[in-house]
Amino acid sequence: MPDDLKYQCPFCDTDVRVGAPCSGCAKLPRKPQKKPIQLDHSADGLDLPDESFDYDAFVAQEFGSAPHRKLGVKWYWWLLGVILLIGMVASLFRLK
Repeated sequence: MPDDLKYQCPFCDTDVRVGAPCSGCAKLPRKPQKKPIQLDHSADGLDLPDESFDYDAFVAQEFGSAPHRKLGVKWYWWLLGVILLIGMVASLFRLK
């Protein structure tokens, strides 16, 4: 493998030897780095609930006390699935 492998720097288009820093980029002016933002870790303005928060009362207040609709598959989808399954099994026996 040759010792003088070079590539073209994607930022300043100068030829750079592999493993060496780009001399063209070193001449470019650097942007000043921003100072990190100091965050205030207090939760004063977040309006969080206190420890005595009653989740069940909150759900009843927000969504009412009516029972939810039962989740599940309607009967006609079951019927359609059974019919399709019978059709697939019948087509397998018909092919043989």
